[in-house]
Amino acid sequence: KELAGCDFVIEAIRSDEKTGGRSLDQRKEVFRKVEEIVDQDAIIATNATTIVITELASELKFPERCISLHFFVTSPEARIIEVVKGLYTSDTVYNSACTFVKLINRSVIPVEESAGLISVRLFVTLLNEACATLMEGVATLENIDKTMEIGLGMRFGPFRTADIIGLSKVVKWMENLYDEFGDQKFKPSPILRRMVRAKRLGVAMGQGFYTYDEDGKVISSTLIKK
Repeated sequence: KELAGCDFVIEAIRSDEKTGGRSLDQRKEVFRKVEEIVDQDAIIATNATTIVITELASELKFPERCISLHFFVTSPEARIIEVVKGLYTSDTVYNSACTFVKLINRSVIPVEESAGLISVRLFVTLLNEACATLMEGVATLENIDKTMEIGLGMRFGPFRTADIIGLSKVVKWMENLYDEFGDQKFKPSPILRRMVRAKRLGVAMGQGFYTYDEDGKVISSTLIKK
């Protein structure tokens, strides 16, 4: 009810640290409840990556008001937002969302509606290949990350990035993408599934591909057996 009178509402339900899941039905329920409170011309958005905005908006009275924005939380310096126009999204709503992004000093990355958008699809493919490289004994975990950081200019390597995001969340992304496209490149690596089963979920849990202190600083890498 406190949202009454808002012009722009962004749903950002946190994923479960243990499962990485965010129920689609739960998000739809949030959308319905928000629509009951806000005015007809208010914009309702989601901060989603693998969930398609058209599906979230499909049961609303005014689905044309809905749009998807993906904020990059793993790197505050990445001042971009992927903006996705759904099947129902009106041009007016899309243009207003783009204006909002510019007003908060971010650059608009227009993305056609797709599960995973640009960032997640490319990242999980990179991570799976990094896991395969590790499993084959081509290089150590640290040196794979170092190669991507120093050699290709990534802020963090694929393993460190996965720890920051949360491995259960990453695996959930992969499962959603695999269900959507049926492509083996999105199927989670056995290493990732093993880590999730062991509850080594990343920075938030103190251990993932690396072990972390209470401040989230890396103490050491985790020994991973083939």
